[in-house]
Amino acid sequence: MRTGRNRHMWRAGSAVGFLSAIALLVAACGGAGGGGSGGTGSGTKGPQNSLISCPSSTNTSAASAESGTVNLVAAGWSSSPAEEKLVRDGIATFEQQHPNIKVSLQLIPGDYATKMRANVASGNVPDVFYIQPPMAQEYVTGSKLLNLSPYLAKDNISASSYYASLMTPFDCADGTVFGIPKDWNSLGVFYNKSLLQKAGVDTSNIANWTWDDLKNAARKATKGGVVGLSLPADASRWGAFLFANGGKVLTNNGQQAAFNSDQGVNAMQFYAGFIKDGSAKRPSDMGAGWDGDAFGQQKAAMTFEGGWMIPFMSQTFPKVQYNIAPLPKAPDGSRGNLTFTNAWGASASTKHPEAAWEFIKFMTGQAYQSTVMKSGFALPTLKAMGDDPYFTSHPDAKVLQDGANYGKADFYGPADDKIHTQISNAIEAVMLGKSDAKAALNTAAQNVNTFIQQNS
Repeated sequence: MRTGRNRHMWRAGSAVGFLSAIALLVAACGGAGGGGSGGTGSGTKGPQNSLISCPSSTNTSAASAESGTVNLVAAGWSSSPAEEKLVRDGIATFEQQHPNIKVSLQLIPGDYATKMRANVASGNVPDVFYIQPPMAQEYVTGSKLLNLSPYLAKDNISASSYYASLMTPFDCADGTVFGIPKDWNSLGVFYNKSLLQKAGVDTSNIANWTWDDLKNAARKATKGGVVGLSLPADASRWGAFLFANGGKVLTNNGQQAAFNSDQGVNAMQFYAGFIKDGSAKRPSDMGAGWDGDAFGQQKAAMTFEGGWMIPFMSQTFPKVQYNIAPLPKAPDGSRGNLTFTNAWGASASTKHPEAAWEFIKFMTGQAYQSTVMKSGFALPTLKAMGDDPYFTSHPDAKVLQDGANYGKADFYGPADDKIHTQISNAIEAVMLGKSDAKAALNTAAQNVNTFIQQNS
């Protein structure tokens, strides 16, 4: 996670990790050999991810079940008591269903990715652990993760059972699966219905708003010390509008920036335009630490955020009434969104690959995901759960869940940090009037291309 409440929930923890960092949502060849059913099987490949090279060697079959007691170590980040309880309860249920497998939970405080990297370097690797998207980039290519495709095949589980946008960060170039997304989130328009109504904004059809509708609403809502939007200079908000407008962040092979296209320029002009016409302010310009805080203080009528806002609002601004709507449609009627997720994976060197798989299968399966969903803590990664009755009584959560149908993973391979930094800098330059959209994006693209060339 970069800092605070932004796109990288996985840096603080998870699509739950971040969510839980603020107490979450109303907020995933080595020792795998031996036995098993060989092959990858039909439907066990995920979406091909050209940004992650497949390992030079990996297991090609699923291991057989062991006899006797098996002791697994499962690792994740230290987060909120609510998330920890859910995980421990899940482990207890798993152990009841698998009496020969005992699971020891290891919670890693602080910088999870750095500490895990040290564990891998020293050979002290947990059997199963949370995988953040940047970790997948490093661990998949370096043959550090168990290939899960043979296990999916053995149990007749299709990778397409999970939302493709959530699987992508944990698949490699040929679609081989190295992690199963455990939970996730997307973006929506959080809006203060009372403030909008006072400003004369009709929200009865907000679920079908276009970019122009949002623009007009923001202008009308800007009055009496309130602005229409709390809007950060954040690539992890703007990216949703880029995708809605038909743009890309990178070329298909991941070797060149593509966000400075005409679609990108138009999306930038739209996004930064709220600041330029006075219908939005950056959070810092309202004395707020982040856009959700400005929204909670009712200094802005709307903002673009994810499910981590739900517990934040209930705990910090419990009296503020709000709803969630889908992000608005681009001029051609298309929608875009960003997805944020983490996965469960297993070490390639685990001595208990079959038991590790059984644990991953349980923790990403429907029964456990249903428990997490009904706790109000996170969204399910299984497509079949998108029609769960839970969403009938929780329409705001349904809005976020539907984002998986048109969202793309907010992760762009080895140049991910550079890309987000450069795009965010470009957004800020346009917002502050230091550059026009085309020049700012061209500069950002040039810097990203140089970085890719120097690190390829």
